[in-house]
Amino acid sequence: MDYQLVAGIPDSIDHLVFTTTFTYNTIFYKAAVAETISWEGQLTGTYDVLLQSGKGTLRLTLIKEGTHWRVGEEIEQIGVVKQEIVDLLGAAIDSILGSKSN
Repeated sequence: MDYQLVAGIPDSIDHLVFTTTFTYNTIFYKAAVAETISWEGQLTGTYDVLLQSGKGTLRLTLIKEGTHWRVGEEIEQIGVVKQEIVDLLGAAIDSILGSKSN
């Protein structure tokens, strides 16, 4: 899965934001993923995702628990996404975070 990082302001903390595309079960997806930041400016440890395909658009939150990724349970979440898609997006986040620390 290829991705494109969205750059931030020079000389500042650059929170993770990226876009990616992938195909799963013959369906083409586009995703925008952003590290969630609270209104106080603190990282929450979760990631907001806007996931779009020819089947529609979903908004969800990804949460990592140990090595497992899951979808959040907030009431404003739109739609249900398959765990396989969550795993693909989580693997992309892990890969990007791993490459940023190297």
